[in-house]
Amino acid sequence: MKNLVLIIASLLTLSTAVAQTKKSKPIKKKAAVVKVVSPPSKVDAAFDARFASLGEVTDKKWNKNLLGNYIVSYKNPEALKQTVEYKEDGSFVKSAINFELTNIPEVVKSTIELKFNGAEIKEVKKMEVGELNPYFNVKINAEGKEKQVLIAEDGTLTE
Repeated sequence: MKNLVLIIASLLTLSTAVAQTKKSKPIKKKAAVVKVVSPPSKVDAAFDARFASLGEVTDKKWNKNLLGNYIVSYKNPEALKQTVEYKEDGSFVKSAINFELTNIPEVVKSTIELKFNGAEIKEVKKMEVGELNPYFNVKINAEGKEKQVLIAEDGTLTE
């Protein structure tokens, strides 16, 4: 009886070890289908009206998010990536400009230097949300910790 229990235990151990070493079949990835999104005329007209000073923007790429809002991405005249979001009725939701680390606005540099001396700036975005005043969303590495702060155009800081 002891031998039978030993044999069964060793078979279970062996089968478990073999099962763990089995290679799984590679998962076939489906090619991503890129769907071209065309915004409603109200949305396109709202974009053209808000950014008429840019002239004709030729590199617009439209997407639609899960809320049903339309998002356009393009390079602005300063060659910075900008995204703008609109509701389906053409009303403005928000805008974001991604700054290169070599081209950070002076108000951001001076405010971070004053409040977080020696902090490393990781990312800077200028945000416009609804009717709020524009502000900078800044990710920094201060004292070994990553922080996110908001800086108004006048230099007022919010942590």
